[in-house]
Amino acid sequence: MEQANASNPALVRANPLVGDAGWPQRAMSVAKIVVYSCDVITGLALRSENSMEILGIAPSGPTLQWSECISSEDRPFFENAVKSITPQADQFEVEYRIRHALTGERLWMLDRGQGEFDEAGKLLRVRGAIVDISARISAETEIREAAQLRSVAFVAARMGAWRLNVASNRLTCSDELLSLLGIDRNKFDSTPDAIERIIHIDDVESWHKARAGVLIPDGRIEFEFRVLLPMGNVRWFLARSSEGASIESFGVMIDITERKIAEEAAARLAAIVASSEDAIISKNLNGVVTSWNRGAERVLGYTAEEMIGQPISRIIPPDGADEELMILSTIRSGKFIAPYESIRLRKDGSRLDVSLTVSPIRNATGQAVGGSTIVRDITERRRLGETLLQNETRLRLALKSAHAGAWDFDLLRKEMNWSPEMFVLYGLNAENGVPRHQHLTMQIEPSHRHRVRAELVKALKQGGSFNLEFPIIRADGSEIWTAVVGNVIKDAAGRLISARGIDQDITERKNWDKRQAMLLRELSHRVKNTLAVIQAMTRQTLRSSRDPKTFVEAFEGRVRSLASSHNLLTEADWSGANLADVIRDQLGGMVDDMAKRFSLRGPAVVLPVETATQLGLVLHELGTNASKYGALSTPAGKVAIVWTASHGRLRLTWREREGPRIDALPTHKGFGTALMIASAGKVTRRFDPAGLTCKLEFSL
Repeated sequence: MEQANASNPALVRANPLVGDAGWPQRAMSVAKIVVYSCDVITGLALRSENSMEILGIAPSGPTLQWSECISSEDRPFFENAVKSITPQADQFEVEYRIRHALTGERLWMLDRGQGEFDEAGKLLRVRGAIVDISARISAETEIREAAQLRSVAFVAARMGAWRLNVASNRLTCSDELLSLLGIDRNKFDSTPDAIERIIHIDDVESWHKARAGVLIPDGRIEFEFRVLLPMGNVRWFLARSSEGASIESFGVMIDITERKIAEEAAARLAAIVASSEDAIISKNLNGVVTSWNRGAERVLGYTAEEMIGQPISRIIPPDGADEELMILSTIRSGKFIAPYESIRLRKDGSRLDVSLTVSPIRNATGQAVGGSTIVRDITERRRLGETLLQNETRLRLALKSAHAGAWDFDLLRKEMNWSPEMFVLYGLNAENGVPRHQHLTMQIEPSHRHRVRAELVKALKQGGSFNLEFPIIRADGSEIWTAVVGNVIKDAAGRLISARGIDQDITERKNWDKRQAMLLRELSHRVKNTLAVIQAMTRQTLRSSRDPKTFVEAFEGRVRSLASSHNLLTEADWSGANLADVIRDQLGGMVDDMAKRFSLRGPAVVLPVETATQLGLVLHELGTNASKYGALSTPAGKVAIVWTASHGRLRLTWREREGPRIDALPTHKGFGTALMIASAGKVTRRFDPAGLTCKLEFSL
């Protein structure tokens, strides 16, 4: 038949495989399949001709030779699989790892075999096929790692994902989201009502509007709401969705409680500054005024329009120039200047006795960028009695700036006196007077009530100083942490007669402790990720380097590339990096004039942290190869980089022109190729005679 087919020219032209006896062997090599036959009696094995290429062992030889290639951990699986075949169940299938007999490369294999038995049921031989499944195993591993990274990112960002099937009203939530909402998955009924039941009553109407918005085609939702957690805590969330659809809607919910707390604190501070009778002035490190409140207008006579943008020296007497230099030097070092008395000039030229408090203003990184000065007119106080009023002012200033209140308790009369700040601290109306002891006890958060009561009783019995910290629930339902520092006083006879002390709002400190712990966890996560990347780079570079010098040059370049990406991310507070900046940072140092050698075209794109790091390394590899072998190795060579971004995907094209002519495809696949395949979601390379064209696709 084959001779007949071969003799028919028309059939040969129609089917190139006709008359080509070697095509099955080539097909098995491409598919990385080795067929074999093992004689159990002689212990000899025959394999297809591609066994040397795929396995590193000769097509024929002892069966034991193959067993020695299998990983010692997986060898028992292989042996048990072979032993398990019987005349009734004569087939087996097993996966195991091997080490290539020539290159030493670790590979994954799928072994499918069938036993042949004689009439007495004795095993005569085993025939089968071995398939290289390393690529499949690698892909499965990457998928698992990607899922783990997504979970870590969600937890770190206090974020969870959701999906709503509009037709069935079925809501699917990620484990991270249910954990944030305090919902037990076993009790979650997969409906939006399960979440609505824990939403704060004041936000239910907004929730209903958002649910209606999900049903609108091409509509998006973004709104903030509060939920009541099982322990009674209130947390703020931001809900965002993709464009609405008639079938499904997707989105995330982000815990924004800390942001809301910060916003509320900023709003309170702004209200305090705006309504303050004191002059509150801010300036930059050059002494130029940047803000001027109504109190400053009243105290010093200048309007905000007259002072903002002007030097602060305008209100300082000539003999106070050194004092201002000292203030600028102190706040530049980030130090606080305690209240002190000085002289300032009013607009009419009169000298004014003032009390000054100066605090450094810091940016997001903690660096001092200016100073905030509270200027208090003490002229009247001096007239009425400088010493007494000075002490009173300092006390009030300390309580105000520390969010604290003072109190004293007469143990004999059972009478309590409060400073005004105490009413603010506990959220009570001063017109109703100091509340009774029982009422104050009920304001203590229930889980701390027994401990605080026991420690107070102990302090009042023993006398001396005491220090307590506990949360309280104010009249408006808000919760704050307070620190009580007090002292129990005895008379000359040793009797306990009174107690006095200060209650201080330490909520910000408690929140800061939480934020600091979160930052430490995030730092640990980023360090581990960076070390993992460097470890992988080290192994890949070492594997593809011919000698130590080549290794050092390649490795140093890749570390610099990684460091460059990290610098950009650090400047952006790890919120992402601009794609154009990443390109210029990675490639600018490879040429004398980047504008002449590179052309960049594409929209503004902010890369996520992981994508910025991966793309930075890939660009470094492309640039290095172009400098050695491609367009950048000649004076006239040029590189065009074009990108687009849509639907959460970045598509980037690297095109080299006017470089050395490419007459043959490269035969070696080094670190750069492996990096592109591992980093990009899709990679396409074309080696045209005019130059390399590489297309990459990344997730945004």
